[in-house]
Amino acid sequence: MKKLLMMVAACAVIASCQQKGKNATAENSKDSIMAVDTTAAAGVTYSGTIPAADGPGIKYTVTLSGDSAKTFTLEEVYLQAKDGKDDVKTYTGDVETINKDVNGKAVKAYKLAMDKDNALYLLVKDDATLSVVNDQLEEAASGMNYDLKVVK
Repeated sequence: MKKLLMMVAACAVIASCQQKGKNATAENSKDSIMAVDTTAAAGVTYSGTIPAADGPGIKYTVTLSGDSAKTFTLEEVYLQAKDGKDDVKTYTGDVETINKDVNGKAVKAYKLAMDKDNALYLLVKDDATLSVVNDQLEEAASGMNYDLKVVK
């Protein structure tokens, strides 16, 4: 009788362990779905390296939020700036959308206030490209590439 009772108890334990494994798999798949949804809501990320006067360049990675808050996260990396090492700065804040007539052409741009005295201006060229411009929304006269491209 004791052996029968022990076998029933062992079967119950094994069955419950197998059920927990199935629930854990289902919970993990829900977590994955949530991660995908969160990423989609995060917005669009643009990245590119622009020319710099004192080094090989400045790499910008900008994420514009996909929600109605219109916020940004900006990583600015001065390549090989300090003793051959990169100087990394990160900024967050609100995005100001600017619609303006520049040289007879209607343009759209974003102003990203990095701190009290500095802002980054990004001209919208198309759905996949933003270009770093001056505060008058004019592109560089040098003709060098100041574009940031969508990161996929």
